[in-house]
Amino acid sequence: MSLRDGEVTLKVHRLVPEPLRLRLRWRLGKGYEGEANGEPFRFTGTSGLRRSRRSVTYEGPTIDVRIAPRAFGLRLVEQGEEVGSRSFSNHWRLPNPTDHAVLAVCLFEWAGLEDLLRTPVLRDL
Repeated sequence: MSLRDGEVTLKVHRLVPEPLRLRLRWRLGKGYEGEANGEPFRFTGTSGLRRSRRSVTYEGPTIDVRIAPRAFGLRLVEQGEEVGSRSFSNHWRLPNPTDHAVLAVCLFEWAGLEDLLRTPVLRDL
């Protein structure tokens, strides 16, 4: 994947996209290991009734990116600061993203993890 001024490589071991959604949701709680430009990272997710307990994280020695639900969409937080968002129209707004923020969004979308961040009551109906 080419980002801005160079090549960025992303490797995630044993991660498969949809349709194995139930298995993916269970396995994501344990986490996936990977590498971004040779730097190791861990990709995990949590789900719960309370919105504050639902998130997908992408973290490593210098990586700290979290995707979490908010009232009417998703927010992208990096190093404790909100750097982007996605509305219900499924358009991400990333004004000045870092490579790690872009890779986290790509991984999130590719794996189809939006359901993980919905309330379990509505998701399982």
